[in-house]
Amino acid sequence: MAAAANRSTYDLNTYRNQRNRRGNANDYAVRGTAVPKVRPNPAAQPKRAPKPKVITKSQKQLRRETKRSAAAARKILAVATVLFLLVGFQIYSHVQLDELDQQLTEINQQISVIESDNTRRNMELNASISLDKVDSYARNELGMVKISDYQVNYVKLSDQDAVEVSGGKSHETLAQRLKIGQNE
Repeated sequence: MAAAANRSTYDLNTYRNQRNRRGNANDYAVRGTAVPKVRPNPAAQPKRAPKPKVITKSQKQLRRETKRSAAAARKILAVATVLFLLVGFQIYSHVQLDELDQQLTEINQQISVIESDNTRRNMELNASISLDKVDSYARNELGMVKISDYQVNYVKLSDQDAVEVSGGKSHETLAQRLKIGQNE
């Protein structure tokens, strides 16, 4: 008797049954001297599904359906392949574009470094070839002096043009011949 009383103290089925009763409206509890048991409500029993109709098909019909399903599967496979290729090409083109962008960035960096070096060298060149440096180098190193007025010879260009050939012959220019022709 003590064992039976001891078992009921740790028997949690009573609580589980209470939870089950709350959860399902089609079940009702049967009470008695023992632990309440849950039995299905006979009025709320589900209806049996009607038996499916069996359709018999001929071999030709089965072959046609098989061919149709195979053709549909091929179409689906072709569309999936095309989509896969398009996605793959898109990814490939983006990767190529990223690589070209990286190369362009590197080349632009190299150009900027070269341009700054070119600017620096031009500045050094301009500083080394200033007129004052050229003048001092010419005077001190080469012993040159600036030109004076007495050293300048002027050429008169007002005389008529003539060509002298060795042997004392002279030739008139075309302009001189035309003037001669006009005087006659």
